[in-house]
Amino acid sequence: MESYLHKPSDYFEHARMDVLRCLGSVEGKRILELGAGGGYTLAHAKAVGKAAYVAGVELMTLEGTVQQNPCIDEFLIRDLSSPVPSMKCDAFDVLLCPDVLEHLVDPWNVLRNWSVYLKPGGILVISLPNIREISVLWKIAVQGNFGYTPDGILDHTHLRFFARQNAGALPDPDQYEQIRVIPAMHYQKGPRFRPWISRLSLGWADDFLTHQWFVTAKKRA
Repeated sequence: MESYLHKPSDYFEHARMDVLRCLGSVEGKRILELGAGGGYTLAHAKAVGKAAYVAGVELMTLEGTVQQNPCIDEFLIRDLSSPVPSMKCDAFDVLLCPDVLEHLVDPWNVLRNWSVYLKPGGILVISLPNIREISVLWKIAVQGNFGYTPDGILDHTHLRFFARQNAGALPDPDQYEQIRVIPAMHYQKGPRFRPWISRLSLGWADDFLTHQWFVTAKKRA
């Protein structure tokens, strides 16, 4: 936990608008977020009507955030790798895992265990850093420097690293169907030349252009 206390000041304090955009035009859903940070994504989802009920799980209490704001229906301070607890709501429409699974020793098992709270037909959205992004490949392959950083793809608190194929293997196919891996850059603000190159290459260059992958899936009946 100590290493997370030295993160940049805004690390836990912003809503993941890109993740919410990935959900599309949903309304009135019950959303559970793992690695919910300061609770800002949940609070925003509730404020704009995407969610009617929101719950979050985070490793530690973050003072000065909205974790305990009344607009958030349930917020647990808990290690995701510990046994899954009882929750007030036992069936969610959406399970969000925004940039959290790469911080875990066994993200596959954690996702499998917490998926018990996602109802059949519910939607899973994961975001993960892309280890094949071109600036990272240049740093490792050409400069010969892995070089951990305070945040980003080579965040020093990351325990697991993912390329497209590995990201798609995170959801258990016995639990999920319609598993898709999507370049997150299409939902994010940033240099527009990257999506432009993506279109010109018919998606071939996506593995080197996107900083993150979004994995979406549907819970099996």
